[in-house]
Amino acid sequence: MTSQEAARLIQLPHPTTPQPQTWADLGSGSGLFSEALLRQLPPQSQVYAIDRTAIPHPAPGIIPLQRDFRSFPWNLPPLNGILMANALHFVEQQETFLRQAAGNIVPGGQFLFVEYDTDTPNPWVPYPLSLSTLQSRFRNLGLQPPRLLRSMPSKFGRARLYAAVTIVG
Repeated sequence: MTSQEAARLIQLPHPTTPQPQTWADLGSGSGLFSEALLRQLPPQSQVYAIDRTAIPHPAPGIIPLQRDFRSFPWNLPPLNGILMANALHFVEQQETFLRQAAGNIVPGGQFLFVEYDTDTPNPWVPYPLSLSTLQSRFRNLGLQPPRLLRSMPSKFGRARLYAAVTIVG
């Protein structure tokens, strides 16, 4: 995926405040989505890029943390949002994880997802969740279900990639 494709996919619909924001990108990988997110946030914002492998040369404003994002507590400041781009499908107990993760987001903050729109597992996507399954997980938690931002074809199979967002608290 190119950086332009990543930026288009996760373009947030809600206007950001002029104040700097703090986000976490869980399972950040190379930092492609971390950078795409940071470019749309106000100046002086920060994105904690959390992954088991470190980003070798992070852009200014990206704070790499080498760890497993599935392990709590994270010991981060209160977050204006969490981005999970192709990461939630690595979490077996998704509702438990989402409940704990949402507790790190300030009221009115956002939870942004990129996932494959399928419920069929494979070796690379062990716990997949279609948009309807993601929405169901949030309903089960008593939270506002994420709504579709946009989707695009996947280069790795038949399932499309989707981006969805919800407001927390």
